[in-house]
Amino acid sequence: MLLKHKAAWSPPRPSRASRAVPRKSSNHFLGQMTFGEESGSGQCLQFESKLEHDVALLLIYHPGVVDVIEQVGPIALAPKGNEPATHFLDFVTVEAEGRRTGVMVKPWVRAQRFQFQDLALRVRAAAVPGLVDRVVVVTEREVDPHKLARASLFHYCRFAQPLIDVRLSQAAANMAEPMTVRSFCVQAGVGTPGFHGTVRLIRRGALQVGVDWPIDLDSVVERGELAA
Repeated sequence: MLLKHKAAWSPPRPSRASRAVPRKSSNHFLGQMTFGEESGSGQCLQFESKLEHDVALLLIYHPGVVDVIEQVGPIALAPKGNEPATHFLDFVTVEAEGRRTGVMVKPWVRAQRFQFQDLALRVRAAAVPGLVDRVVVVTEREVDPHKLARASLFHYCRFAQPLIDVRLSQAAANMAEPMTVRSFCVQAGVGTPGFHGTVRLIRRGALQVGVDWPIDLDSVVERGELAA
């Protein structure tokens, strides 16, 4: 017998980008994602390159980060010849304790150029501490493939399954010893369809797993500090 669960759906909130992001390009990887559905309605976030897409995923699912906003600005820069007078931060992250970090995303080769490094210094001088607490530059060298795979899995599994989630949360709260994800799902009474829900428990700290990647049915999990 199939159990029916009716849940209200609300559309994702629109992008908060402070400047218009192109809808199409012949030379760039453009797009939009949503995140945060596990806590309610999703939030739209736009990106203008594959690197920005990957960095956004890593930021959204970084421990302690509660929000990510794209294209924040304009930031008025100190005048310098013919250099740009304003700049938009690619992302601003907000952490649970309130720290705000401005993120400039740039391919490593371009990030080594004097012109960009000078721009980064000017952006830091203008944005800290009024807009953000710090400004960092992120290149593809900071994108760990295992952490990206983990973040991608969290993103894929972010949608709640209310009936399954209740059983899994109860099983996590009563967990006495480490076991595989497969055994945990069976013990919870939901079987392997509970894999996505188990990933959500790992994401929120109700379960712990010893490695960044891989996370699969054979991974060993144990009760986390946030299990209740």
